[in-house]
Order: sequence, then C-alpha cells, then structure tokens
Amino acid sequence: MNNFFFSVQVVTPLILLMLGGYAGAYYKILSPVFLTEANKFVFRFALPFLLFRNVFSAIHHGDINGNLISASLITIIAMIVLSCLLVPLFVKRNGQRGSMIQAIYRSNFLIYGIPLGMSIYGEAAMRPISMVMAVSIPLYNMSAVLILAYFSENRTSRVFSWQSLVDVLRNPLIIGCAVGAVFGVFHLELPPFIDRPIADIAAIATPLALIVMGGQFRFRSLHKNIRMVVSASVFRLIIIPAVAMLIFIWIGFRGVELCALFCLFATPTAVVSYIMSENMGCDGELSAQIIVLTTAASCFTIFAFVFIMKTMGVL
Repeated sequence: MNNFFFSVQVVTPLILLMLGGYAGAYYKILSPVFLTEANKFVFRFALPFLLFRNVFSAIHHGDINGNLISASLITIIAMIVLSCLLVPLFVKRNGQRGSMIQAIYRSNFLIYGIPLGMSIYGEAAMRPISMVMAVSIPLYNMSAVLILAYFSENRTSRVFSWQSLVDVLRNPLIIGCAVGAVFGVFHLELPPFIDRPIADIAAIATPLALIVMGGQFRFRSLHKNIRMVVSASVFRLIIIPAVAMLIFIWIGFRGVELCALFCLFATPTAVVSYIMSENMGCDGELSAQIIVLTTAASCFTIFAFVFIMKTMGVL
C-alpha cells in the first residue's frame, strides 16, 4: 500500500501542473501565443539542458553492468521495431502514426525513474537506474527524431538523406544528450557559476512542459481519438511492462536490477513526447491525450506490478 500512495504522490503534482495550464488557458491567463512560444522554448532550450545534466550524471557516476545495459537496449529497440510495424496497420494518418509509436515505446523514465526506484530500494537503486538512463535517454531521443521526421505531416523531402542526417544531428535534444555524454565520458566538470544557471534552466523544463501541454489540451477532440488513446495506454502501462518483466525474470534479473528495468518500462508516456510531436509535424494533441491518461492510470498499474512482483519474491 505504501507503493500505491507513493505512486499517487508522484503522479498528483504532474496532473496538477497540467490542470493549472488548462485552467490558465480556459480563463485566458495564458494566451495561445504564449503557449506556442513556451512550447518552442522548452523544446529548443530547457529540455536540452535537462538531458545534458541527466546523461552527464548517469555516465559520470554509474558503474558499468553489461547485462543490464544490453537488456535495456535490446528491449527498447524491439519495442520500436514492433511499434513501427504494427501501428501503421491500424492508424491511417501519418502524424498520428508517429505520435502513437512514440507514445507506446517511450516511457517517462526521465522523471519517474529515480524517485520510483528509490521508493522501492532506497539509495541502492541510484546506480543501476543512472546506468540505464545513460543509454535509454539518448536512444529514446534519437529514435524519436527519426520516427517523427519520417511520419511528419510537414515533410517535403526524403527522410533518409544527408540533409535528414544533418537535421537529426542539429536536433536540440540530440545535442543535449551528445554533449552530456562527452562530459560524462571524459569526466569534465563545469565551474559552479556556469553549472548553477544550467541547473536552474533544466529545472524549468518539466513543469513548464506540463503547463504548456495542459494549456493546449482539448477535451472536445478526445472522443475522436479515444480508440487510439486507450490502445496506446494499454500497451504502455500493461502489455509492455508485463511482457518485459516476464522475460527479465525468466532471464534471471532480480532485486535492484529488476527494479531499474521496471522503472524504465512500466512508467507512463514521456511528457517530452508531446513537445517533440508538436514541434516535428505530428499529432501533438493525440500525444497530450495519451500522456494525460497514462499519467493518471499509472499509479494503479505501478502499484499492481509492484505488489505482484513482491508477492513473487523477485523484487
């Protein structure tokens, strides 16, 4: 029951921030122009700094566990491939295909990972989670850029070209991950007078992204997307973590390592998926609706998985 209340405590601030953005837009405190510009600020400025700090910290402080890293990478790649093969069979519009694929495979590990893991194993969860974060965050972002570019409704040229490669490398989130990886690998340290403002900007990213998402959320269009929203949420919160945990348990993962993998694959759809969909020509509104539902429902699904795995004696 403690894990259930913890999940509620993690989820509630996120929902309240989204509700604050929705109320601000409804009462015309937040204008459409502000929300659009704030969206760009988060995508091009705040989120890259957040990713830089997280990737740097994960690589700089994490020990290397080849089995854990391999399991994370192989499973994420398998999810991406299967999503790219299956979603276009059932979703007809390109922009919605990109948003659906990203929503299914991309978890909110960046926000949920460490607090959820620490609630289960305390400080012992920090290292394996940081290690998984160091490989999953860059892979999440690089694959998202490619997938959203391919399914973008604004695309006017071939995706797999030299220009597309340049566009991927110029993506702010890719740059943030790459610079963080370089700093982490070479153990470079920023002076405090530079690190402090970067940390302050990074701290803005998630709450502002949630406020903007809430401000641009439209309930009236939910009925048009209900089938896709529910389908993506079931895959994100139930099918993917259930299959992944069964495989990991069968392979032999237990304890704190299984906990790190659980935090990666059982958390709701990443908030950044809305920002990226909105900025790369896919269906940002659909992404926002999936994020809202998976975030609200995750406190129940996370509780259920933790309870089952503790009962099995593997967690």
